[in-house]
Amino acid sequence: MKTAILLLGFNRVDYFQQTLSALEANKAAHDCDLHVYLDGGEKARQNDLVELVNNSSFDDPTFVLRGENWGIGRHLIDARRTLFDDLSYDRIILLEDDMLLAPSYIQTVLDLSDWSQNYCDIGTVMAYNINHDSPELQTQQMQHAVATNRHFWGYAMTREVWDIIKHIIYDFEKKYLSKNTYRDRSHFRIRWMFMRSIMSKKRHIRTGQNLIPNSCLTPPFPRIPRKSPTSQDAITALALWHHGFGRITTRVSRAEYIGVEGFSFSPKLYADFGFENQNTQDLSKFTAAVTRYEFTTHDEQGNALRPRPYE
Repeated sequence: MKTAILLLGFNRVDYFQQTLSALEANKAAHDCDLHVYLDGGEKARQNDLVELVNNSSFDDPTFVLRGENWGIGRHLIDARRTLFDDLSYDRIILLEDDMLLAPSYIQTVLDLSDWSQNYCDIGTVMAYNINHDSPELQTQQMQHAVATNRHFWGYAMTREVWDIIKHIIYDFEKKYLSKNTYRDRSHFRIRWMFMRSIMSKKRHIRTGQNLIPNSCLTPPFPRIPRKSPTSQDAITALALWHHGFGRITTRVSRAEYIGVEGFSFSPKLYADFGFENQNTQDLSKFTAAVTRYEFTTHDEQGNALRPRPYE
């Protein structure tokens, strides 16, 4: 598959450097096309970020520098439109500037994506998770994949899936992002008019061989989305669910989320969401991807591994 890595940035130079360095250490990343999308505006630090990438070991990265502040919603939707619709990439791996990756992260995601092509119900794959099991137990879970509703970090999506769900995302963009800044989008209208309308409709069922059983499926949002997030990622989750797609990740995380501060996060939120205790293993030891994955439906105590709603 013709694959692009999409790396997003704005002004968090320290985070961006850590993510870029971890990405450099992924051998498989150098076999993909790197596209760096940098939002603009008064607070942007595009020159600093461009310099970091140009001083890295990546060959011929492509830069898109916004002339003004688009906000992460428009910025990311347009990036996927360009890479999928205009440049016809078969697959995109999307990374924001706040993840530490294991040296095998990209290869793991590529392998999971390839494996998922045997099934018709997988919308995205990633290798980030929070697993509170002991390190000894996690060593026995390295080949496990599980269903997830977790936030979209370091995920891969194919153009085939994008073509099915994009009409919902473009409709969201047109209605709520084209005339307002991302910060000033109407949370009320998005929840009560857009999200509620879609969640109230009957979910499509993918016809063919499915990987995720019903026992491991959880809707990302309730039918009454009183406190649901209204980000473009949330709308992506909504579109995937509506069209019958699930999402999978590795049971053992191959990355660590480091975004303590940012547009959507603060130290308090970072702690409230449980990121202070990610129980991540020594990522430097994950130098090779496993050769075989298996979907896991239950934990060692026999409890169904049913994901929580979107977070």
